[in-house]
Amino acid sequence: MNEDFLDQVYAIEIESFRYPYPKHLLRHFLALFPDFFLIALHGEKVTGYIVGAIRRRVLGHIISLAVKKEYRRKGIAWRLLEKLEDQFRKNGVKIFRLEVEATNDAAVSLYLRRGFKMAYVIPNYYPGGEPCVVMFKKA
Repeated sequence: MNEDFLDQVYAIEIESFRYPYPKHLLRHFLALFPDFFLIALHGEKVTGYIVGAIRRRVLGHIISLAVKKEYRRKGIAWRLLEKLEDQFRKNGVKIFRLEVEATNDAAVSLYLRRGFKMAYVIPNYYPGGEPCVVMFKKA
């Protein structure tokens, strides 16, 4: 990922989430975590992205994952997760963590299939008051 693709990533962010991250925050993630901000490309077109960060040297936090609507259900999210998990492992991560909107059945199903386990719910996590499910997976 580089700055040239930021507009496309932001468009996917807006398309995918009720409460999207602002573009400046995505730029900030890219500056802070360049090795953990990955994109999927079809030619020069971004079809999906994933952002992660390492916390406390051993916790790989998956911050955001989204795929452009017309490319969903084609394995892109699966492959992005796989690549980020590999990057985390290469950097000593022992456990993966993420938060997902409790009502996002497709995402929860994907994470469960990738081996994540539901740990707990945080009520009122999102700006509209929706809860999130916190999920973990051993590396």
